[in-house]
Amino acid sequence: MVILRSMRFAGLILLLFLVPVKVSVAQDDARIKTLLVEADALIVANNLRGALEKAGEVLAMSPDNLTALQKQINIYFLMDDDKESMRLADKAIGLYPGAPDFYYLRGIIHNAKEKYIRALDDFNNAINRQTSGNQYRYYLGRGVAHLNLLEYDQAQADFTTSIELNDTVASAYHSRAMVNYELKDYAGAVNDFLKTLNYSEGNSALYFNLGMSYFRLEEKDKACPYFHKSCTMGNTNACRMALMECAKFIPSVP
Repeated sequence: MVILRSMRFAGLILLLFLVPVKVSVAQDDARIKTLLVEADALIVANNLRGALEKAGEVLAMSPDNLTALQKQINIYFLMDDDKESMRLADKAIGLYPGAPDFYYLRGIIHNAKEKYIRALDDFNNAINRQTSGNQYRYYLGRGVAHLNLLEYDQAQADFTTSIELNDTVASAYHSRAMVNYELKDYAGAVNDFLKTLNYSEGNSALYFNLGMSYFRLEEKDKACPYFHKSCTMGNTNACRMALMECAKFIPSVP
């Protein structure tokens, strides 16, 4: 029995015209900021078509707006339109070859399409161009590519770096836990799965993976409550483990 992988980013003018142009630019900037905030809210509400329209309005006003371009790529990706998100990522990289976030976004798309070697190239480009703020995402994305290529040492190093840069990201702990499990460091896996629970809501795969890690440590009394919890959430593998290994344990998790 193995753990489950739950894996599916500007002249000079005549003084006569200076004041009205400044007012217009200020109004445009305010409108752009409003539209971007509205787009974020619509993404959270899963109204992706509405969010796409807001990003489109920004780009109609400011065709080179990096934030709107990033949102547009991300929205198409969330809509499972990998072809369009990839086309837009390629276009953005052509326009802004020094902007790391576009390489990061394309790397995410490559990971989703299981093109991990190409993803590594993109994440390397993002890391080599990195500025402050988003580096932890680049290392996390590269670590996922290494993990899927079964390059566990490289994956572990990237996940650790990501956590050092931002220690509140659940997916980084969960990903490193997966690596620890594959390397048979079950105590390390337990610690990282528990850290994941500190920064996210648990799901059936996480509870099952945590149960399997305790089970490999031969701590059945700690494993079984998580198998039962995962089973109640519909995980058939967890139900099987609970049936075979946990008949005498009370099915409860604090």
